[in-house]
Amino acid sequence: MARKSKDFGKLLKQERANQIQQKGMKKLQQKVKEGPLGEHFEEMVMNLKGEVKMSDVLQAFVEPYRNLTDDWSEQEKLFHLAVIAWNLSLMPENERPALIDEFMKVALEGNDPLVQQDAQEIIDELIARKQKLFDEHKRLIVDFELQYAGEQFHLSVASTLLEPIVPDLGD
Repeated sequence: MARKSKDFGKLLKQERANQIQQKGMKKLQQKVKEGPLGEHFEEMVMNLKGEVKMSDVLQAFVEPYRNLTDDWSEQEKLFHLAVIAWNLSLMPENERPALIDEFMKVALEGNDPLVQQDAQEIIDELIARKQKLFDEHKRLIVDFELQYAGEQFHLSVASTLLEPIVPDLGD
């Protein structure tokens, strides 16, 4: 009897996790559609067969830094920095400094210069990490939704496939 109730408890826990995941995906879909790029995402495809889940990739990407955060708010800020660094790593290298400067002006204006310096260092580290360990992933991260369920969290990620740049070799 105890075995059945334990299995039932696991089943209930899994069902709850699935509900949270579905809720997060719907919330993310709505957020993306209402955002500045919404017109480009009329029909969002989720969990495209043959493609890796970007939520899994982003979690692995951020994992070494998660112990630096103390609460949900800091976790969310870390994921925001990670998404910025991820997308910057996909930009031409000569364009990155101007984009990072713009981010610092907009997102961290008025913050302590030490906070700005720390953010710059983390972004630089994350860009290097992306290029070294995740370079095969060329998807731009459009947005994400981080939801907490007790001791766990669920991450939903909206991303797009980037077209590879193919040099024109002529005829």
